[in-house]
Amino acid sequence: MYYIYNNERITQKELADKMSIKEPSVVRLIQKMESEGFLYRLESVKDKRIKQLELSPKGEKGYHELLPIAENFKNYVVEGIPEEDLEIFKQVLETMTKNAVKE
Repeated sequence: MYYIYNNERITQKELADKMSIKEPSVVRLIQKMESEGFLYRLESVKDKRIKQLELSPKGEKGYHELLPIAENFKNYVVEGIPEEDLEIFKQVLETMTKNAVKE
């Protein structure tokens, strides 16, 4: 929801790339979210073969309901960790993610 909400319309491939997962995995997530009414799959104006994703009103409502919960959880788990350590952790995690998706 985060990536779709913050990119207005995004393709399945772009979403998979942002989430660092393979496109077939993201397709299953999209199908589930679409069947539950959280998003729409729309044809691209430029290329009818490409599907763009957009949150439905139900999806936007769910996003806004989940956002404070996620923020509270994040604050809880990083409590007492110095900001410098968190920055190092983020850098290491980013490098690990890049290494994991190398093909």
